[in-house]
Amino acid sequence: MDELAQLSTAVTEFAARTSMTLVPAVPEHDTGSEVCIQPGTLDLPGFLSLAEKLGGGVLYLKAEPFEPEHDDAAENPPEHLLKHRGNIGRVSVAFAANGIVHFWEQEAPWYYEWQDRENSAYSRFPAPRGNLDDGPERLSGEERARLADELANTLLASPEFRAAKMGARQRVARFAVPPDTHEWVRWDAIREACDRAEVLAQTQYASITDRLDGLAAELLTTPAYQQASSPAARKQVAEQFLISQADGFSPPAHLRDELYARSQRLLKTAKHPPALL
Repeated sequence: MDELAQLSTAVTEFAARTSMTLVPAVPEHDTGSEVCIQPGTLDLPGFLSLAEKLGGGVLYLKAEPFEPEHDDAAENPPEHLLKHRGNIGRVSVAFAANGIVHFWEQEAPWYYEWQDRENSAYSRFPAPRGNLDDGPERLSGEERARLADELANTLLASPEFRAAKMGARQRVARFAVPPDTHEWVRWDAIREACDRAEVLAQTQYASITDRLDGLAAELLTTPAYQQASSPAARKQVAEQFLISQADGFSPPAHLRDELYARSQRLLKTAKHPPALL
């Protein structure tokens, strides 16, 4: 099961477990007062906990599968997008409280690219497609690969890009790429940077997994952890701590939670635990 399908399943199971009414749709954006909570600010379990407290027993969920049709605006999708046919591209969760709709949404990195293609196709004044490959802007395969590699290296050197969660890296990259970048160079670079970042992050955390006990003890001595007074705040500190240990890459949520759990267990069992403020 792909990652976003797992998120959708988690919402469904949460609604059943807490007896919340699950509505298979989400309110429209920009129709009234709303709050959009980014996954990097609050993870899905935290958002669902908030919904249980404030949402009046109603939770909205929409999981959008990727099903391109032959007459889609973005014609002839590339193979790297078509391989995701049937996968969930976007998960939207929402609840309403005190007249304000709270949204939590996450998209797969490849789904951003598809949305941009559709938006470009439906633009009121679309640029002629031929301009991408013809005329003065035409790039050779070698030049396109060189420019994309240079841009990917620039993205990978960005602390913000490295620290972004997997589902948000492409969004961060899109804002970081200069607006006058050739379209195919932009997408080649973003895809290459995201792929390389994922491999680098997995490599970093593969070695960190075996050091969690030692890192948990070290985490307990940090001022930020000692000053945090809630589980959510301590998990956030644990996440930033792991980022500092993994060459700037954000950790998987389960690894952050495991580090937090081990630090709390160590705190309870240590003969002389560090005093938390």
